[in-house]
Amino acid sequence: MAGSAAPALSSHFVEEMTKRHPDLKSRAEGRKVEFLVTPGSIRAVVASIDELIPDAFPESVFGVDLQNDKYELIYFFWSHTMQMLCELRVQLEGPAPCINTVSDIFPGLEWHERETREMFGIGFTGHPDLRLLLLPDELEGKYPLRKSFQTDRSRLDESGLTARPTTGQKDGGVSE
Repeated sequence: MAGSAAPALSSHFVEEMTKRHPDLKSRAEGRKVEFLVTPGSIRAVVASIDELIPDAFPESVFGVDLQNDKYELIYFFWSHTMQMLCELRVQLEGPAPCINTVSDIFPGLEWHERETREMFGIGFTGHPDLRLLLLPDELEGKYPLRKSFQTDRSRLDESGLTARPTTGQKDGGVSE
């Protein structure tokens, strides 16, 4: 596709998305389009992406802990035809944040949602299988990528890493 056709396609896409979803806030920069999406409209917005971009490829979904029970989910979709990266950002709050799954629209996101739930404790309503994916069973209900997560460091020696120095310690975590 010619280089000048891709920006025209992406600007048409942004216009169509904001027409369908008036509550969307958008920003386009180069080949990237970013939408701020409310949690309640995530399924409708992702369904529109699926409808408007026939070759939409779901790259990833991941969480960010913004602290104080505030989180952000970021979804990335790539279009080869449009040469465009579409980013969706969703703000969530609360000790047990939750959003509807989109894994039935884009099955490739099923494991991404599982990992995000496992690491951040963000629930995905309607997800077909939220079993642990990476963590051992003893960490069920503990979310290691939350900033509030505390480890007991009991297995630090097995890792080959050294502890961070604290007051009264030299580098390597060894007390004097």
